[in-house]
Amino acid sequence: MSSSTKRRDAKEISAAILQTTEFLFTKYGVENVSMHQIAKAAKVGQGTMYRRYANKGDLCMDLMKEHFQSLQEETIQYLKDAKAISVKERIQVIFKRLLYYVEQHSRLFEAIQSYTTCEKTKKPFYDAPPYVFMHNTIRLLLEEAIETKVVRPINADFTAHTLLSSINPKMYIFLRQKNGYTAEEIIENFNKSLLEPLFY
Repeated sequence: MSSSTKRRDAKEISAAILQTTEFLFTKYGVENVSMHQIAKAAKVGQGTMYRRYANKGDLCMDLMKEHFQSLQEETIQYLKDAKAISVKERIQVIFKRLLYYVEQHSRLFEAIQSYTTCEKTKKPFYDAPPYVFMHNTIRLLLEEAIETKVVRPINADFTAHTLLSSINPKMYIFLRQKNGYTAEEIIENFNKSLLEPLFY
């Protein structure tokens, strides 16, 4: 068997594991699915499974990366096309898209961040590439706002972390399910309470 065939097979196996994981998580909930169940349903051996994913936390993180890739690409393209739009509006658009992303993948997102449903992953959530990407994106936009003097005196790095932490999936789910806010109401209140006060 050629090395290219081996690589292709490895990709197919990983894809099968992720597809099976997402199906089982969606059907039964993240907390109710074991690594053994995933391996059995994906028709891969336990050894193969654990060579790719040390624990369920790694699986959760990989699934999040799969979903996040399209959001990241859309964000990069939007920022390229929206240079003439005010920095305030650009930040609002990015957070609106991020909030809808959390809405769509809230159960998986919550599992990764909470460390209670999934086992602890190799890297803390805040060191994960998706979070780092969003933080850097927001920080750079805030720095632009500071330079153009359209925002109040702030620490861009700290503020970016604070804004992102306010979209904690646990809080988002609480607001949606317990307090009855719609996704649109959460976005509206996020803008009014957190974003708009930063700008002159």
